[in-house]
Amino acid sequence: MQLQNTQNASTLAQTKAKSWPAEVLLWVLGVMFVSLLAQLTIRLPWTPVPITGQTFGVAVMALTFGRNRALAVMATYLLLGGLGAPIFSAGSFGLNLAPTVGYLIGMFFSSLVVGELANRGATKTWGYAFLAAVCGSVVTFTFGLIVLSHFIPHMSALITAGVLPFLPGDFLKNALAATIATNANRLLK
Repeated sequence: MQLQNTQNASTLAQTKAKSWPAEVLLWVLGVMFVSLLAQLTIRLPWTPVPITGQTFGVAVMALTFGRNRALAVMATYLLLGGLGAPIFSAGSFGLNLAPTVGYLIGMFFSSLVVGELANRGATKTWGYAFLAAVCGSVVTFTFGLIVLSHFIPHMSALITAGVLPFLPGDFLKNALAATIATNANRLLK
């Protein structure tokens, strides 16, 4: 995947807001977007990890906002949730060593990776945007599995609880995030 950082602001991720109030508004909207999508939760009986809309929110936000905005949004999201705001999945909060904390940390690093790819032009085509979102999923799953392995030590059970049930939905979320980001990029032009 040959992406380059262009000098002109040709994608939404590369566009700077015209004023600091606009940047603050984007930042607040990003935190609210991820927080609201985290409330879309489906619990599965065989795993402590729920299906949520969070990962979709992170992908859309990072693809459209770019690296710096995405990192600011996710850092704020994790800070607020860690301090007790009920904004994690299903109104949960806190960053104690729980089975799902690795996924939250992974979403932060996912926003870094996906946001950087967006800055380098990944949203110019749907295929590149989709691949960027998939890279973010890999990052999220990696951190998630590292922490989850402390609770589920057997590899087959770990994969069954931490990855397999999420792959079909993740594919759909990434495809939709890529569609939204590439359409937003086209509208910007």
